[in-house]
Amino acid sequence: MDTDSHNYPKVDTRFFDWLAYFGLIPFVVGIFMQWLGLSILGVTPRLLFTTYSAVILSFLCGVWWGAALNRVGHPHRLMLALLSNLVTLLGWGALLMFRTSWALPVLLLAFGFVAWAEAKLNPNLPGRDQYFRTRSIVTYLVMFCHLFMILLLL
Repeated sequence: MDTDSHNYPKVDTRFFDWLAYFGLIPFVVGIFMQWLGLSILGVTPRLLFTTYSAVILSFLCGVWWGAALNRVGHPHRLMLALLSNLVTLLGWGALLMFRTSWALPVLLLAFGFVAWAEAKLNPNLPGRDQYFRTRSIVTYLVMFCHLFMILLLL
């Protein structure tokens, strides 16, 4: 049965919206740590920022995996499944090179690709429009954080 043919109810996503915004905190902490030259328990700002970025990127791609798995009638189902894996592996590669100058630009581009692909492939269920607007805003803020951190590391 085509799950996309159902009328999905509008869902109150305020809790998830707040979680999305709170998810910016580790990026901001990494930026301030770099700005102040701090390491905490041997964790450098670059390590904190890069690892958190790769985890969040993988989390976002997990939504695509879920869409591919659960929305049988989605026109981009296979593309979502393949891209979720490809982008997650790209994030893993960036994580492995966290000490290089390539890791953060790769992650920045990956987040940009996620924003673009979500607009084009529409993996989201109807009725969650507010959350995905929030998620788009937060993704652009994450990209700004990446640019800021890259500048601090120059």
